[in-house]
Amino acid sequence: MNKFKSIALLLSAWLAFGSVSAYAAESTTPEPLSKAFDHIVIIPQNFQGKAYINGQMANYFSDYRIVQREGRVYVPIRLMSTLASELDKGQGTWQAIWQPKSPDDVMLVNYELKKTIKLKVNSTTMKINNEPREMDAAPQKIDGQIMLPLKSTAEALGKSIQWSDGLLLMGSTPVDLKDAQSAAIKDRIKTQLSDPRKPLEISADIWPLTRYGNTTYYIKRTYTKNDTIEQVFKKTDGQKDVQIQLPGKPQITSLQVLNGKLYYATYINNQAELHALDLKTQKSEKVSSLKPMGPDQGLFLGSVESIDNDLFVTLNNGELTLGRVDLYKVEKGALKPVAGAKSFAGYVKSGDYLYKADFNFMTDMSGNLARVNLKTGEQKPVGQPEFAYGVNRMLSPDGGVGYSSNNTMYVKDGYLYTLGYKEADPNDQSAVYKINPTDSTQTKLTPPASRFWMIGSEVYYIDAESGYLSKTNLNGATPEIVVPRKMLNVQFANGSFYYTSNEAGKDTIPGDLYQYDPSAGKEFKRSDKTVTSFYAGKTGLYYVSNGYEPGLYKVDAKGGNVRLVNDRIRDGFLTDEGMIYKLVYKDGIYFVK
Repeated sequence: MNKFKSIALLLSAWLAFGSVSAYAAESTTPEPLSKAFDHIVIIPQNFQGKAYINGQMANYFSDYRIVQREGRVYVPIRLMSTLASELDKGQGTWQAIWQPKSPDDVMLVNYELKKTIKLKVNSTTMKINNEPREMDAAPQKIDGQIMLPLKSTAEALGKSIQWSDGLLLMGSTPVDLKDAQSAAIKDRIKTQLSDPRKPLEISADIWPLTRYGNTTYYIKRTYTKNDTIEQVFKKTDGQKDVQIQLPGKPQITSLQVLNGKLYYATYINNQAELHALDLKTQKSEKVSSLKPMGPDQGLFLGSVESIDNDLFVTLNNGELTLGRVDLYKVEKGALKPVAGAKSFAGYVKSGDYLYKADFNFMTDMSGNLARVNLKTGEQKPVGQPEFAYGVNRMLSPDGGVGYSSNNTMYVKDGYLYTLGYKEADPNDQSAVYKINPTDSTQTKLTPPASRFWMIGSEVYYIDAESGYLSKTNLNGATPEIVVPRKMLNVQFANGSFYYTSNEAGKDTIPGDLYQYDPSAGKEFKRSDKTVTSFYAGKTGLYYVSNGYEPGLYKVDAKGGNVRLVNDRIRDGFLTDEGMIYKLVYKDGIYFVK
C-alpha cells in the first residue's frame, strides 16, 4: 500500500467516526492549542507526508495499514507504540511486544512509566498492569496482522483524540478548540502541513567551514557508486561556486579555521605537511612538516589551535579503542613533541607548564592528571593518585554509570581547577576541585557537577542532580543557586549563559531559549517560538524553530525575535560574520547576518 495512502485512510476513518472526543486523557482540563502544540501529534486530513509531533514538523514515511470495520478504526500495534512514544518522550519508550508462541497476544510496555497493557485478539478485556478493563471493541487479526481498536487503546494509554477543521489531534491533554487563538494557529498549521514540497534527497554532504567577508567556504562530499569525492569550495555573494585547488594530496576532512586561515594536512612528494590558506590573500603556504605523520603510518591531523600565540597540533593514531593522541608545538617549521594520551580529556597551558588529563573510560582512570614542563619535557603527576580528573562521571537512578571527557580546565593564582572524582568509590560523582600543583593537595568546591565555568573570582557550575546553575567562590564557600530551572544545551558566549528548557527536562526535545547574565544576575527569556537549535556568538543570538512558523530567527538588541528565513532549516552553522544555513526543501548553501 502507498505509504501516504495508508495514513490518509487513518485520517478519513478518524474524521468519519471520531467527531470531537476525548478518551480518558491524563488531564481533563483542556489547554489552548498554542500551549498544547508542543506535546501533541497533529496530522492533516489531506495528508502530504507531513505531521507535527511534539511541536516539530516530521516527515512521516511508513507503510502502516489502517482498517475500518463496523464503525471502528483499527491501527497496527507498532504505529500506536510509535505515536505513544513520541507523546511520552522523556518518559521512556512504548515497546510493542509479540511472541510467535502466543500469536494472539500482544503487549504495549513502558518500563520507565512502569505500565504494561496486555491485549488479546477477539477479546474485549484488556489488562492494564494486570487490572482487567473492558473495551468497546476487541483487537482483530487482519491479513495476519494484529490490529488494535484506536479508541480503547488511546484510552489505555491515557491519550485524547480530537479533530477540528481537517486536523487530527492526539495527546495526553485535550485541546480547547474554542480558544480565541486556536483558529489562527490552526490556519498556520494547515498551511505548513499542506506544503506539497518533499525534503531533498541528499546526494552530497555540505560541511560549512567559515565565512570571510562576502564569501562562504565549505567542504562538499559527493557519493558515487564506487567512490567518495571530497572537495573544497567557496561561494562569493552573487557569484557561482568555485572549487579551491589545494596543493599536493590534501586531507580535506582535516580542514579547520583559525585566525582567518584554513589549516589542513597535505602530502607533497609523500611527505606530510601542514599548510594554511590565507583567506585574505587567497594564498596557501607551508606552515610545518607533520613528521612523523606519513602515508603508511595510520596518523591523521586532529586539532590545530593557538595557545598564547604559539601554534599547537594533535596527531591521532587509530580509533579510541586502540589508538592514541599526541600533542605537538610547531617550532621553526617542525613538530616538537609535548605530551601524549590515550585521548585527551583536556589540557591547559599556564606559563611554562601544560596540565593535561588522559581519558580512557575502558580502564581505571585514577592518576590521569599530569603537568608537563614545556622547556624540559619533564612530566610529573598532579592531584591525588586515587582521583580521576577532567572526566564527568554520571550515575543514573537505575545504577548505571556513564563517563564523558570534560575539557574545562583553568589555572588561576597558581591553582588548577578541574572536574574530579574518586575512582575507587562507585558512588562518587564528578565535582569541581581546586588543586595545588606544588604539593597536590586539593579542595572540593562543589557538590556533584556536570560542567563548570570560571568567571572572575567565582565558579559557576551545573548541579548534576537538579540541572540548576549555581555559583560559589574560589574556596567553595557561599554556594548559591542562580538559575532554579534545569538548563539544557548550555552555551557560554559574550559573557552570558544561553540554554533551553522544557517540561520534560530532556536536551533532545525542543524548548524555550533563555539567557542568564552573570553581571546583572538576571535571567531573560529570549525566544517566542519553540527552539530546535540555537547559536550564540560574535554577531548575536540566533535560533531555529521547526514549528508552525518555521525558520531562522535572530534576537535583536531589544529582545525582539526577527524572522530572517521563512522556511524550514536543515542545518545551521555560526561564523564570526553571521549564519550559514541549509534548507530542507531547496539545495545549496546560504548566508544571512
